[in-house]
Amino acid sequence: MSDLAALIDLVELDLRDTGNANWSAEELTAHIRRALHSYNQVDPIRAVGEIALAAASREVSLATLTGLMQVTDVWYPYDTATYPPERPRWELLSESTLYLLVDESPSAGQVARLFYTKGHTISGLDGAAATTLDDPAEGLMVLGATACAALQYAQATINTVTVSGWTPRQLQEWAAERMAAFREGLEAVRRRAVLEADARVPWQASTRQEGQGGVV
Repeated sequence: MSDLAALIDLVELDLRDTGNANWSAEELTAHIRRALHSYNQVDPIRAVGEIALAAASREVSLATLTGLMQVTDVWYPYDTATYPPERPRWELLSESTLYLLVDESPSAGQVARLFYTKGHTISGLDGAAATTLDDPAEGLMVLGATACAALQYAQATINTVTVSGWTPRQLQEWAAERMAAFREGLEAVRRRAVLEADARVPWQASTRQEGQGGVV
């Protein structure tokens, strides 16, 4: 799995700009970040975390869930001996606070088990220690980053001939082709993720409101 420096090298090769004549490493980093954000919208990591309540309160801090994007399910009160697990209604008060809609006030030390999604990371990007993408996803990062970089440069060099000899129109066409391929790749990833999710047996909620637990 590649780190940020290796991905930048791959992007530079595709752009035929290994000497950074047209794009700086900082610019390419921003384009890789943009591609990663798009990927995370269609296939984030599915994670599980347990939170011991620090106080007797229905409000649960989500600060320990690094990279949290979306809470998808909550088991509370959670212990390994209880089956089936209890799934209370809940809602998000903010990005970092979940509210348990339970009749009995929780006690400090009780455990909530949370299922959530979080973003993939690239080692060296925004302080990340590891790359969590597989090889096909890394290829999409290069594809998306080069498309964004070429489009940016084409727009900045209208009515000129670039150092590489490409005209802005040629760059725009090349960028559009790569962006279309990137989006097709993301759509394939999204379909795969949906099929994987459909293979699991969901629990049915009798009612559901926006921001509350349950699968319908």
